[in-house]
Amino acid sequence: MMRSRCRGSRRAFTLIELLVVIAIIALLIGLLIPALSKARESGRFVVCRSNIRQTQLAMLSYAADYRVLPGAYWQGPVNLDWSGRNNQRYLASPQNFRHPLQASVLKEYLSSTDFTLLCPTGKRPNLWFDYTMVIRFAGAKPDLDWQVSYPETPQLASSQRKYFQSIPILIEEDDRWYNVSFDDGSFAAFDQFSGRHTGQCNIAFLDGSVANFRSPKGGSERLEEAADLKANQLRLHAKNRTFDISSSTAAEFGWINSPR
Repeated sequence: MMRSRCRGSRRAFTLIELLVVIAIIALLIGLLIPALSKARESGRFVVCRSNIRQTQLAMLSYAADYRVLPGAYWQGPVNLDWSGRNNQRYLASPQNFRHPLQASVLKEYLSSTDFTLLCPTGKRPNLWFDYTMVIRFAGAKPDLDWQVSYPETPQLASSQRKYFQSIPILIEEDDRWYNVSFDDGSFAAFDQFSGRHTGQCNIAFLDGSVANFRSPKGGSERLEEAADLKANQLRLHAKNRTFDISSSTAAEFGWINSPR
């Protein structure tokens, strides 16, 4: 009888106790989710950097063989467009290629084209390229030591300028401005640097380095603002002169080697 009474006296959890436990679990989840999200984005950033580095190495390997970088948008008619997007062989029969890069001179230098040119954090408005080439640097020799600068405060005409560590050749481009409208693998005009990695992007340079860059931007991602740094605000410094590098022409392959 005594054993029976003891067994029957075991107490269940009260509603308040259950609510306290649930609240503690919710609090722990609330603390863990941001940490997990940050860790996941850190992993994506590493993959993104690896992707742009692979593309950079392909370009530099091509340059080691041919003494210059491949072309950009304007060199498409002669099939030198690095991205393949405007090469004649791609435009003639795009259905025969899984990716434009398969019609590019870089095809043999890249083992995979499906994801190498896509940032895992990207929103996929552009099906082909999250990394684009500064258009006027097509045909650059790999040993150039010119400098490239940008305004620290883009909205001010008198802004102090800052210098990149080397000549940027591949830019992780902003999704909205204007990689949605122009999927040509080129960085020019009003194109902007991405800020998808907590306000930063990856840049690959001619000297073989890759670095993260926090581009000056306005307060809204949905608006094009004067405070946003744009491609047409970059400047090349060479031969004691300053050159605009935001646009190019079909005849300017290799212009950067002897700018005038």
